[in-house]
Amino acid sequence: MRHGGLRSIRRYAHRIGVIAISHGLGLLVLAACPHAGFAETLFASPSGAERGLCTASAPCTLAAAQSRARVLRHDGDANIDVVLRDGTYRLLQPLQFSAADSGSPEHPVRWHAAPGAHPVLSGSRTETGRQRGALWAFPIQSADDVSSVYLDGQRRQPSRTPTCPACKVDAQGLSSIPPSTMRLLQVGSMAVIHVRWRDFRCAVTALGADRVTLAQPCWHNTTLDSHDDWRVASPVGKYYGGVDWFENLAGTPREPGSFTVDTQQHMLLYRPRADESLQAATIEIPVAEQLLRLDGTRDAPVHDLTFSGITFSYTGWRKPLSGDGYVSLQAGYVVDGEGRTALPDNGEGMSRIGAAVQVNAGRNIVFDRDTFTHLAAAGIAFSRGTHGAVVVNSRFFDLGGGAIFAGDTEAHPAHPDDTSCDFVIDNNRIDHVAQMYRDNVAIMAGFVNSIEIAHNTISDLPYSGISVGWGWDYEGEAPVESSIHIVANRIERVMLQLADGGAIYTQGTYTPGTSYIERNDVDMRHSGVGNGIYLDEHSVNFDVEHNLVLGSWVSAWAPWSGHLRIMFNWTDTSAKPDKLGLDKVWAPNFTTLHTLPAQARAVQRVAGASSTATSWVATPVQVGEGRPSG
Repeated sequence: MRHGGLRSIRRYAHRIGVIAISHGLGLLVLAACPHAGFAETLFASPSGAERGLCTASAPCTLAAAQSRARVLRHDGDANIDVVLRDGTYRLLQPLQFSAADSGSPEHPVRWHAAPGAHPVLSGSRTETGRQRGALWAFPIQSADDVSSVYLDGQRRQPSRTPTCPACKVDAQGLSSIPPSTMRLLQVGSMAVIHVRWRDFRCAVTALGADRVTLAQPCWHNTTLDSHDDWRVASPVGKYYGGVDWFENLAGTPREPGSFTVDTQQHMLLYRPRADESLQAATIEIPVAEQLLRLDGTRDAPVHDLTFSGITFSYTGWRKPLSGDGYVSLQAGYVVDGEGRTALPDNGEGMSRIGAAVQVNAGRNIVFDRDTFTHLAAAGIAFSRGTHGAVVVNSRFFDLGGGAIFAGDTEAHPAHPDDTSCDFVIDNNRIDHVAQMYRDNVAIMAGFVNSIEIAHNTISDLPYSGISVGWGWDYEGEAPVESSIHIVANRIERVMLQLADGGAIYTQGTYTPGTSYIERNDVDMRHSGVGNGIYLDEHSVNFDVEHNLVLGSWVSAWAPWSGHLRIMFNWTDTSAKPDKLGLDKVWAPNFTTLHTLPAQARAVQRVAGASSTATSWVATPVQVGEGRPSG
């Protein structure tokens, strides 16, 4: 039994020079120089000069501060501190970083909010409307993505049709559409469908009497099968229940709080809600799809950068409007491109939903006390051989897609350094994400090694909360992931719309003795139908211990999953074991509880995010294999 050390994951040594998190056999060490005494401090402001001095009295733009920081780093080894003054920094294109913007472990480059400031990197522009009878009309441009617009800081949805359970599927699109729905549709309307754990969006390209033709290759990929019957979770499978709705409608908006687009006059028409008194209505229309890109390479990674106290807001994502549409396989990974003859059985060969912040080939990248909100797609993604990244003390809410992605879908890249590894995702609050792309999850890790997902609070999701691993049973018996640590998270109100998922979901084969799910507080009593902890398909070599799971239980249904230790967990359900399969240990566990024992209550007390932020400094970041100890 390893029920000691319930707070071991949070034992931070707050001292200048070293911060450490104890994991018993393994140790994540963040070694650094003190923050105090930065030799160079640059100041940026939304109203800063393009060629400013970047001083406190003469601040500059973000781009100018970046250029100045590059020169300073080239000239010497001084620490560089870029201070962002209060206000909104509007970006038409993402701020792009490369190896030239990097610091070093001894001399990191820090981009952070000024004391008391709340700088916002925004990818939108504002438009002021005028009243048109009961509606408000806002000018838009033909290139605008109006799938996500915001009024008074709140997302407003396009007007929708009722559901269409009678809509029939064929190779070109949908038929048997009721006349009342057909009258609302136009070229460019969007069909929105979900089946089981998958979500689909394809645009209408032509209209008939009672049918629509849908964009290609979107519709082809939506109805495509694989030899392992992925079709079961598609519109041509047995679980298809019709079209959820059509959006991007013609005419005037039907419901208060919704909008339509007049493509001829280039106007967005909005019907106010009863509680809205619009004197001079202004909306945010996303322009940029990304706000920050860190693009390194294997030979020249981008490294030793910290971003803290910054809000990332108001992005668009136009790909679903294209011929590719949005065809999910699972958890924000999408099937796109022409000429596919089958879906990828092992989850490889796909792309991923866009993210407001993208890090490729990063080393020792830290995001601390940041906010991600009002985004059309995902929050932040790390991929393409990123080694060492931290997301800590941050807030994610109102996102169209998932919050945090780590890793890729390629199990065996040509070069071993192209496998992403060493991530810490700690003390974050994530809720009301996957608002548009419902198959997304709060934290998703694909093929990845060494990731610590600890003390996060996650709630209000249409699908799963935490999803780790990839590959199903198509990558052979050798491990494809290692050192996956899911510890002391609080998860509730998940699986609210989709099926076949859980609060914590795993997939793939792990290096023996390195991966565990421990001391998590999972409450499924107010969730949809799903599992508390779901060891799906080829989940091999995982320990599941000392978790509290209310309203549900642990599932390890596949007989080809195995080498699982599911012990010393607590639940209020009867909690019968699934199929035993390959060396599964299902006891002892504590079931049908009406009163929680002291150990279970202790797990509840320390699980989830703390209101006290953890201090982080520059790195290197390494996640060990060991487990928490007393």
